Amino acid sequence: MNNDRRYAFILPRFGDFVGGAEALVGALARALHARGESLEVWTTCAIDNRSWENHFDEGVSSIDGITVRRFLVDNRDLECWIPKQIAIHEGMKLPLDDELSWMANSVNSEGLYSYIQQEGSSFDALFFAPYLFGTTFWGSLIHPDRSYLIPCLHDETYAYTQVIQSMFRQVAGCVFNAYPEMDLAETLYGPIPGGVVGLGFTPFKESYVSSLPAVIQDPFILYAGRKETGKNVHLLIDYFIQAKEAGKIPAALKLVIIGGGSFDDLHRPGADARDDIVDLGHVTEDEKYALMRDAVYLCQPSVNESFSIVLMEAWLLGTPVVVHGRCPVTRYHVVRSGGGLYFDGMPDFAEVTRVMMEDTQLAQALAAQGECYVREEFSWEAVLQRFDSVMTTLISGKGDERITGTLTN
Repeated sequence: MNNDRRYAFILPRFGDFVGGAEALVGALARALHARGESLEVWTTCAIDNRSWENHFDEGVSSIDGITVRRFLVDNRDLECWIPKQIAIHEGMKLPLDDELSWMANSVNSEGLYSYIQQEGSSFDALFFAPYLFGTTFWGSLIHPDRSYLIPCLHDETYAYTQVIQSMFRQVAGCVFNAYPEMDLAETLYGPIPGGVVGLGFTPFKESYVSSLPAVIQDPFILYAGRKETGKNVHLLIDYFIQAKEAGKIPAALKLVIIGGGSFDDLHRPGADARDDIVDLGHVTEDEKYALMRDAVYLCQPSVNESFSIVLMEAWLLGTPVVVHGRCPVTRYHVVRSGGGLYFDGMPDFAEVTRVMMEDTQLAQALAAQGECYVREEFSWEAVLQRFDSVMTTLISGKGDERITGTLTN
C-alpha cells in the first residue's frame, strides 16, 4: 500500500450500469480505496455508450466513498464520425487527418480535459480506460509522463490505427489484464513498460450459493453479456440451432441468454421465438448467479476479450466454461486453469456440449480446477500485490521491461 500516492481513474462513463471494461477498472478503484489509497474517478455525465448523451448532472458526488467528478460530454458531429467509424471497422486505412477527425468526434469532454490539465500534475498516476475512446486518447496525452493505460485491448481494426499506435507509444506505461493482451500490445506497438495485474474476486459464501433460487428447470447453456455480433452471440445461436437440427445435442437442452441489447442487432430473425432459446434480458445479480450456478456450462463465444469477468464468476459458482478457441485471452485462462473447454466451429461446439452433458464427473473436475485458479491467481490480495509491484516499478522510471508480479506466464 502507498498512502502517499494519489491516483485518478479516467473513464468515459462510471456507475453500476457500465460494461466489462468500466466494471473492471471500477472494481480495482474500489479495492484500492477500501485499503486506504487516495484516489478519485473522473468521468462524463453519460450512461449510453452509443449516443453518449448527458444523463447525470455535472459536478462532484460520492460512490462507495470515492469522489467522482462528472463533466459534460461535448457535442459530436455524427455525420463526420459515422462513415469514418464504419470505414475503420471494415479495415480501411484512413489518412491521419481523418483518423484525428474520427477521434475528435468520439466521446469527448472539454471540461474533463481542462480539469486534467489543471489538476493532473498533482496526481502520481492517471489511469485511462478503455483504450478506444476520445477521453482516453486526448486525456492521456495531456500529462503523458504520468498517464497509464488500462487498455482492455482487443485484436480489432481500431487497434491498428495511427492515432492509437501513437497513444500507446507516448504514455508512461500500461496495466494489462492478461498476458495475451500484453503480447498483443507489444506485437502492435513495440516494447511497452508495464505488467499484468488483472481483477480480484472474493469467493462466494457456500450458504449464499446454496440459497440462490433455481431460475430455469431444464438443462441449459448460459450466455451472459451484451447481445452484439461483436460478442459472437449470433455465432453461438447459429451453432446451437445447427447442432440441435443435426441431432448432435439433446433436444431438451436450452440456450439461456442474459444481458442488454436486442435480437434485432444479431440479425437472427425468429431465434428469440424458439422454445429452446430463452432471452431473459437484464436480470438481478442473484438471478445471474443462480443461472451461472445451475448451467451445464457458461459459454463465452467472443473472440474480443481482454479478461472476461463472467468466466471467473462461473468458476467461483462451481460451473465449467466453454470459450471460443480463437480468443487468445479466454483460451489462455481455460488452458492455464484447466477449468473448461474450447471450440472452433459447430462440430467442436456440439462435441464439447455433448461431453459436458454426459460426463458430469469431468464437468465437475473442470469447474473445481477453474475455482482453484481464481482463488489463487485472482484473489484481491494477489491482484493488489501485482498492482503495487507494477506501479512501483513504473513510477520509479524502471519500467522498460514487462513486469510479471506473481502471475506466471
